[in-house]
Amino acid sequence: MLGTEANFIQSTRIGRSDLMEKTRSRHYFAYLAIGLVLMVGALNASSHSAGAASPQAAQQDKPVEQTSKNIQVLTGMASSQLLPVMHFMRTSLGVRCDYCHLAENDKYWMDDKPAKQTARKMLQMVFDINKANFGGRQVVTCNTCHRGSVKPVAVPMIGQGAYTNTTADLDPKPVAPLPPAEQILDRYLQALGGRVAVDKIKTRVTKVTLLRIKIVNSGTPKAAALNRGDSWTIETFQKTPNKYLSIITTADGVIYQGFNGTVGWTKNPSGQREMNPAELARIKRQADLYGDLKLKERYSKMDVTGREKIGDNEVYVVEARSLDNRSEKLFFDVKTGFLIRRIVFNEIKLGLIRNRPILKTTGPSMECGSLLSCGRRIWTTIILERRER
Repeated sequence: MLGTEANFIQSTRIGRSDLMEKTRSRHYFAYLAIGLVLMVGALNASSHSAGAASPQAAQQDKPVEQTSKNIQVLTGMASSQLLPVMHFMRTSLGVRCDYCHLAENDKYWMDDKPAKQTARKMLQMVFDINKANFGGRQVVTCNTCHRGSVKPVAVPMIGQGAYTNTTADLDPKPVAPLPPAEQILDRYLQALGGRVAVDKIKTRVTKVTLLRIKIVNSGTPKAAALNRGDSWTIETFQKTPNKYLSIITTADGVIYQGFNGTVGWTKNPSGQREMNPAELARIKRQADLYGDLKLKERYSKMDVTGREKIGDNEVYVVEARSLDNRSEKLFFDVKTGFLIRRIVFNEIKLGLIRNRPILKTTGPSMECGSLLSCGRRIWTTIILERRER
């Protein structure tokens, strides 16, 4: 494995000359960085499971009641969903973990706080509502009522029911019809330089800075989480067909994750192991260098649902269903055709969570100004914040 890792790094660096010679707009670099966000978000989530577990243990995602204490309502749920579900509830109510839990080592399972008992009742209520009215689909969630507050707002706000201005508009402006999804994708491909230009890309190297929560005073009553208190550096190397390596530098050591087209593996200071099926499926998607460039091949269904604004950019909103049955939203700049944001929804026990990137890019560090036009290494910084809604 380590030999493969070293060879892959070498071949990736040598292969930079395969990139396009045609110089594209300087703005493109910032836009294409968005296509890399999902890969970084997945690395963030997967790093928690990068320990040196045995291959047999890594293949199993046991029911949560078999791996954690005092599970009463969430029985049968995969243990890998426990933290996402807890964060979903925490975010829905706008609280920290210690609102329900004794946030000290080996005490999270205790029932000392009344809020934890209330949370169990609320979970069961939500499950019952969805079972009775929506066939068990997670349509109603904690966030449906709470919206970031411990106490749901029962009385409408003043002005909430105000009538809209019904004065007749004697000179209405015509509303431009939405283009079909295929037209938006064709324009996106043209903005990248065209099919021939995209097919010439054989390697990609990225470097990002991931800002993460930092735990201070861990294991004590004064434990607290500092938002964006810790930073990781992530380098990724991609090479066709389907070769991938990430090097994640953390305060606790370096984590490697690789895929050679068949086998996925992860290595950290504690040891090395092969990836389990869920991790393997994820890294296969990340290893597809063309996944963010050839979008037509990525989705089974796409619908253009409207126009919105992201900053100063007017965008088309496309709702899509990926080949692996994930719900996504894509936002394409109306003027340039570039993809400037993508949201991927992941299904958990309580509903959907999404990774919403907050991006800032430093831009290219060389004169050519484009990811597609340089024969040299390109660096950028992407500041990410994972949010559950």
